[in-house]
Formats: sequence, structure tokens, C-alpha cells
Amino acid sequence: MSYIIEKGRRVAFVMSARLGDTLIAMVIVRNLVAHGIQVTVFSHHLSVLKDWFPRFDIQPALQAHSLRDSLDGYDTVIHAYAADVVGDVRTWHPRAWVMDEWPVYRQIKPMLDIQLDVCRKMFGLTELSRANGIQLPATVDTRVARRRAVIHPTASALHKQWLPQRFLRLARQLEAQGYEPCFVVAPTERPGWQWVESCGYRLVSHASLADLAGWLVSAGIFVGNDSGIAHLASNVGVPVVSLAMRPRIARRWSPGWSPSVTLTPIPLMPGRMLREAFWKHLLPVSRVATAIERLRKHVAGTPRAFGPAPQLSHGYARMLGRQWANLLALRPRAAASVSTPTLPPQTRARGTGVTAGQRTTTIGR
Repeated sequence: MSYIIEKGRRVAFVMSARLGDTLIAMVIVRNLVAHGIQVTVFSHHLSVLKDWFPRFDIQPALQAHSLRDSLDGYDTVIHAYAADVVGDVRTWHPRAWVMDEWPVYRQIKPMLDIQLDVCRKMFGLTELSRANGIQLPATVDTRVARRRAVIHPTASALHKQWLPQRFLRLARQLEAQGYEPCFVVAPTERPGWQWVESCGYRLVSHASLADLAGWLVSAGIFVGNDSGIAHLASNVGVPVVSLAMRPRIARRWSPGWSPSVTLTPIPLMPGRMLREAFWKHLLPVSRVATAIERLRKHVAGTPRAFGPAPQLSHGYARMLGRQWANLLALRPRAAASVSTPTLPPQTRARGTGVTAGQRTTTIGR
């Protein structure tokens, strides 16, 4: 069977109900459109983020009762997974495909690379891009709050979530380093996380996915579980540190647009079931904090640099003071007395050495 899609053909791309899968699959959509193929995207998430994907034809998610009318006239219908198929479309449409049934889609490699392999090997496309076509609306404030560390402690399933108290300990450690940690959860999750406010931390919720995306843009760094929000954060350029249960998950689902790191625990437990049950207990706060710091150093000097501004040690500040004094002694004396200059606030001696915390999710924004 040929999967080549000719230029000018009409394609219906039925997106997953999962945000991360949707953002990743948009890489295929973007490359199809770039090759002159007419694509209509059916997606609940993207219909909310329509202003973020202005170059694409985006429609609400398909409904089973109007399936034939909605798909009438499309030469091909594409799904990522069998669970994304709506109704009985595969029984009557001659080219209704599920990519997860192709071996190329099940490779153990980054999902963004898999999308490119599908475009190349299955659809016969060339000159490909890893971009998914997202564009920040003009109304979004793009100024980065370097010290803002956004912590996303939830995921689509409870077993994918790191321990809540470890997120709290991480927040306290980041705060001690000069960060401004805040927690973000969905409105429906808020009642279970209001306790973080009593611990002194801001708890953010946005009813609209578009509003959440706009808010995420200004984050310094995003830290959270393997989730669609991590992919959204990466998609809008925020460095991401994501936490995954197993190395295979990390290999395939690490956020792939911004600088990012995906951590997994040391594989002490044999078998998938035990690893998924105990991973959250085997991933210490210290490893996450170290990953944040490494990521901070990696992006230092770039537009996405994050973390508290470095502070001068007492010794270095005293040395600068002596140099100022020596320079002033060499200057010709003016009629008026010259007072010793005050060092700029950012160079005054405070604390010891350079402090920081860093590390790179990773989408819906």
C-alpha cells in the first residue's frame, strides 16, 4: 500500500485528545502544508490555541454523529493512535491511517525525530523541519522573568507524578538560591494543591489553555512531570526539566523544542511495573536541583538565560573597591572634593560566590 500524498490532495488530520501528542504531530502537519498538501486539523486543544497556529486550517474535534459530513471530500484521514479514531471511519474510508501501526512510529528515539521519519519514509517528503508552526500572538508579553521557576506537579495519571513533598522541597531549595518558585495546575486540580499557598508559594491556574500558554512564555524555567504542559512550555521556548518514570519514556518523550533535560531514577527496580510504582521514591531532589543548575549554565548568555543574577563574593567586591580607590588617586583633583563612588547595586558585596539553579518541559501551552 502506498502512503505517498500528492501535492494538492486534501488531508484530514485527527489529533489526539492529549496535548503533548497534538503539539508533536503538528510537525507532520507543518511539513505536509509546506509541500503543498491541503491539511485540515481536527483538534479540541488546537481549536483553543487557534491564534497560536494562524497558518493552519483548524477545526473543533470530530463528533461521531457528524463524521461522514465532516470528512466528506478528504482523500486521506490520518490519526496518530488507534484511540484517536472517531466512530467507524476505518470501515468506510479507503485511506484512514493510524501511524502507530507503522514500525517507523514505534522506534525508540525522540518523538520529533519520529515525525520527520514518517514524513520522509512514509509520505515521501523532503526538506523537512522540526518546527510545528507555532507563533506567539502579538499580544503575548515575551519578556522573560529570569527568576521565575514554574513547577508543574501533576500529570495525566497519578503514577506519573513525582512526590508532592519533593516538589515542595525543590521549591524551598530554589527559593533559597534566589528563584521565585510558583506552582501551576489545572483549575480542576486546584483544590488538591491549595496547601502550597499555606507554604508561601503562589498557585496559578488558567481556565484557558491559550491564557496558560501566554503566561508560560515569560517563565525562566519549567520543572514538572512528563506531561503535555511540559511540551507546551518547550514549544514556546522555555527551558524544561521533566521527570519520567523510565528511560524508554525519557528517550521518546523528552520535550524537544527548547533546551531541556529529562530525568529518570537510577534503574534499581527490575521490570516495568516495579519501576513505574517506585520511580518517584528513587528520584531525589538533589538530582533535580543539579539538573536545573546544569541547564542554567548551558543557556547562560542566550536569550533564554534564567536564574538569579550572579552576586559578587565579599573578596571580589573588596578587590573592586581597591581598584576604584587606586583609579581615583590617579585622577587630577578637582576644585570640589570627590567622594568615593558607590558601587552599582549589582556589584555590591552580598552573600558568597555566584548563586544559581538551573536546568532545562516542554506544551499546551
